[in-house]
Amino acid sequence: MITVVINTHNEEEHIRDCVLSAKLLTSHILVVDMESTDKTREIAKKYTNNIFLHEKIGYVEPARNFAIGKAKGEWILVLDADEEISPKLSQTLQSLATEKSEIAVIALPRKNIIFGKWIQHSGWWPDHLIRFFKKETVTWKNAIHSVPETKGNIRKLSGEEDAILHHNYQTLGQFLYKSLFVYAAREADDLAEEGYTFDYRDAIRL
Repeated sequence: MITVVINTHNEEEHIRDCVLSAKLLTSHILVVDMESTDKTREIAKKYTNNIFLHEKIGYVEPARNFAIGKAKGEWILVLDADEEISPKLSQTLQSLATEKSEIAVIALPRKNIIFGKWIQHSGWWPDHLIRFFKKETVTWKNAIHSVPETKGNIRKLSGEEDAILHHNYQTLGQFLYKSLFVYAAREADDLAEEGYTFDYRDAIRL
């Protein structure tokens, strides 16, 4: 069995398309919401009864581990609410989950759509991410944008047809807000907790 886990926070614009694409793969869909104030949970409830709440902490990794812990499938696909899978990728994942193999972890390519364009350069493609795996083989560290720890053999898929579609930044305002006020602030807090002392010279890299 395959379970799709989706973490959300104020994703009313994307959650419907995300869940509907996940239904191409499985009926076992689990949503973990981090204190959304919009209609995210209301919309998600139309498509799945497996909805859980998690404290809003400013980044997804701990909530992602929580979601994985709630999943009951042998295989797990992790999606963000602004991502979708295609019918072709669904078929590929179903095949991988049923074949007899020592592969336990699959790294999937991701198509990042930024300002309405598929970004194919500057490291944005193929943007491989660990997203499909056997349960208990992948764990994220409690740090923003952390690389997950894995157990077992890894296979890397390639090609546009087997890519996750990611509706990334749609406006310059979204990009600046997340970069300056979400990610940078969270990373600064993490460094402070580790005992790092900030200096005004940190603001300027010569």
